[in-house]
Amino acid sequence: MGHPGPTWSCRQIVGSAFPPSTGRRNRAIAAGTGVAAPPEEENDVRLHEYEGKAILRQAGIDVPAGAVVAAAQAVPAAMQRLGDTVVVKAQVLAGGRGRDGGIEIVAGPERASAAAAGMLQRPCRGQIPMELLIEQRLEIATELYAAVTIDMERGRPLLLLGLGGVDVEDQARTGNLPARLVVDPLTGPSTGDIAELVRTAGAEPAEGITNVLRQLWNVFISRQALTVEINPLAVVADGGVIAADAVIELDDAAREMAGLPLRDDGGSVRRERSGGMTFVELGGDVGLICSGAGLGMASMDLISEHARPANFLETGGGISRELMSRAMRRVLACHGVKGVLINVYGGINPIHKGALGVADVMATGVGVPVVAKALGNHQEETWEVLEAAGVTVVRDVATEAAVAVLLSQMRERTA
Repeated sequence: MGHPGPTWSCRQIVGSAFPPSTGRRNRAIAAGTGVAAPPEEENDVRLHEYEGKAILRQAGIDVPAGAVVAAAQAVPAAMQRLGDTVVVKAQVLAGGRGRDGGIEIVAGPERASAAAAGMLQRPCRGQIPMELLIEQRLEIATELYAAVTIDMERGRPLLLLGLGGVDVEDQARTGNLPARLVVDPLTGPSTGDIAELVRTAGAEPAEGITNVLRQLWNVFISRQALTVEINPLAVVADGGVIAADAVIELDDAAREMAGLPLRDDGGSVRRERSGGMTFVELGGDVGLICSGAGLGMASMDLISEHARPANFLETGGGISRELMSRAMRRVLACHGVKGVLINVYGGINPIHKGALGVADVMATGVGVPVVAKALGNHQEETWEVLEAAGVTVVRDVATEAAVAVLLSQMRERTA
């Protein structure tokens, strides 16, 4: 039926295997087993769907073919290997995306690109998407819900399996699904336990679903997760079992252990390291995009003399159209941002290509002044692209001049 799992021990799960600061996950399990828990600290972190699916794929669970894009212009290229009909999905850290226009099934590159452009310009569940997941459309015969989570009161993991649908997530979190298995964290579920859960749910094909649940448990343990959830778990026409969605919640410390970007969505400061850029949200009103940490820190110091930086963002060494488009949207998504300073230097960086990404975002109507100091490789071409897009270009080598122009424009907007 299923693949036999490893033998779990108290030390492996709730004893000395605790990494430092693994948060409420292991505190809850420790409370249920009588083992001393680690100190209380760190926040819980929900991964984006594409991040969760990458983890599931590594564990041997099938996921739809897909591509992550940060600009509508990238959609046609992605569709060349995904087919003519695709699912466009906003990557935001919230459920209920389909009910808020965050999931669309579209046919043809033009319609898919238009859907992507619209999604990148409007909030979904109160968040502006920075990225979209473009996936092949599945021919789904049956939808199921599968999850491993924690009963925080009992301090016991729960394996859940039931019919899929938009409301099943809320049912699962209250423990009301008809098919559930309370798991001893010291031993884990046996293959027989999982097979019985599948029989109770009446799910078919039993062997394929049993295998997925075993791998789901392995992800839950290996990633120190709070929740690993697939809704829907799709059974397709040929009997294959595919994770059509993925929700994984980790402690912050577990996220670091997994080598994933840092993100703290619950606090005033957010840190992300992904897609070639480093981002820190700081809560001020002047957005900042720079092409290096040193240039970024110097720019922040100058901004701080007269205003408060909204963020720190450095692009690293690989400026591209897509990266700069993503950087612009990330900065504009900062709460309270009233202006954006772009300060980039092109040694070998193709800053003229990055300027196209800035222009893409400007074309959507940003609503705040944007000032750029862009010097070096292809600088004249860069200036032309930026100015045509409505960006104020400062050709002075001193960053102070660019900061002064931006602050002046911001004051004019509020006068």
